[in-house]
Amino acid sequence: TNLDNPDDKHVGWVFGNPEGEPFRNTAGLGGPFPPAYHGNEADPVFNAYSIRELYERANDTLGKYTLPLLWDKKLNIIVNNESTDIIRMLNSAFNKFAKNPDLDLYPTDMQKDIDKVNEWVHPALNNAVYKCGFATTQEAYDRAIDELTESYDKVDAILKSQKYITGDNVTEADVRLF
Repeated sequence: TNLDNPDDKHVGWVFGNPEGEPFRNTAGLGGPFPPAYHGNEADPVFNAYSIRELYERANDTLGKYTLPLLWDKKLNIIVNNESTDIIRMLNSAFNKFAKNPDLDLYPTDMQKDIDKVNEWVHPALNNAVYKCGFATTQEAYDRAIDELTESYDKVDAILKSQKYITGDNVTEADVRLF
């Protein structure tokens, strides 16, 4: 995703740019894709083309360029790129700015139940979607789609008897499931 280097083989997330040109993926498959979809916006801080540009701006180039990403606009650094950490930070670290600061998605008395759900939701649903999409053989796809559909069935069974995945109140587990 380094447009200035034709030898660069990295592929990754790009921001939508309504002014841009349609493009294909780097393998030449699919598309051409529109430069942006309705509702997509360009990076509002640096007008970056890709997530990689943000990592490079923060001098963080040793690992993978992943999402989600929590960015500090004052220090121009990556605060965190791990979804569990970010969800937990957003649950309480910014309460002084929140419209509903009393909402606690990870209450102490529910943490064991939430963690138990998170243990299977992340690998069996969140990551299973990627396992299906990136499967390189039919057998790998079949295993991944079986795991995914079994997990959807499990969620369906749970939600038939209660409003939220861990009981009567919305929690972090519901956010992760969504």
